[in-house]
Amino acid sequence: MLDVLTGFLVVIFVIALGFGVGRLRLLGPGSVYTLNMFVFWIALPMMLIHFLSDADLAQLFGVNFAVVAISTLGAGAVGYAGYRFIAGKSRSNSLVAMLASSYCNGTHLGIPLMAHLIGDPTVTLPVVMFQVGFYGPLSVMMLDLSSEKRASHGLIRELVLSILRNPLIIGAVTGIGLALLKQNTGFVLPKLLAEPIAMVSNATVAVALIAFGMSMAEVKVLQKGLSPVRSVFAASLVKTVVHPFIAWLLGAFVFGTSGSLLLAMVLIAALPTGQNVFTYAQRFGVNTVLARDTVVIATALSLPAMAIIVVLLG
Repeated sequence: MLDVLTGFLVVIFVIALGFGVGRLRLLGPGSVYTLNMFVFWIALPMMLIHFLSDADLAQLFGVNFAVVAISTLGAGAVGYAGYRFIAGKSRSNSLVAMLASSYCNGTHLGIPLMAHLIGDPTVTLPVVMFQVGFYGPLSVMMLDLSSEKRASHGLIRELVLSILRNPLIIGAVTGIGLALLKQNTGFVLPKLLAEPIAMVSNATVAVALIAFGMSMAEVKVLQKGLSPVRSVFAASLVKTVVHPFIAWLLGAFVFGTSGSLLLAMVLIAALPTGQNVFTYAQRFGVNTVLARDTVVIATALSLPAMAIIVVLLG
């Protein structure tokens, strides 16, 4: 447990370093975007290939995937019901609140955090696959049906192509293919390919956290008269408290897991709201301020929430 808590302090230090770099603008304009694109298109896929090629695939798509799916849908239902029936908002606005309460930052923050904290980024693969392959596309279609700003008639085709072109899906499928080859034939990547993949993979955590800290330095949230402050904090608390609590109930009492697997599942559920929520909201012109502010506030709440989870379950 002490090692994981120390890992949190290291993560906070690197994020703070990125925040300072962002405040001082040491890397110039547009640097956050460039670093994020490096992480998303190159480093994260390489990390998935590197770790998945030696992974136990049975553990990736068993209980972990079930807990991810059910807890995400449960937290989303809480967020939707609260915004729709308590706050009295429209269906489209409530769908954004649903996503803000349940859609994890499983890529840019989740993979680096799990790689550093528990030494296995592949535990985030179920949430990546579930969100990219099912939850995200389904939510976009629901937003399209309920929003006044309807998307183009080629929405389904666009969604399918976006999944097929997603570098994380490509990296995951490649890694799974290599793992199956190794299990069935003993094949391993030659050193000439394996070492560059490992080298780029090792850069993921530092670059992702630096970029994340820099992005936090550029965002202004909870602006008076513009931001729905109560709803932002409500969605953030559902994401960082209710979502991991549901995952813990499922993992411990429904599926009977314990130890490091239970800890990993609860930590993944405690990840903050993903940036994609703001992207979806902006695309349909619905509840964009709630989406943007919840991403930031949930991120600020997630690290102490995850530290408490480690203390309780570590």
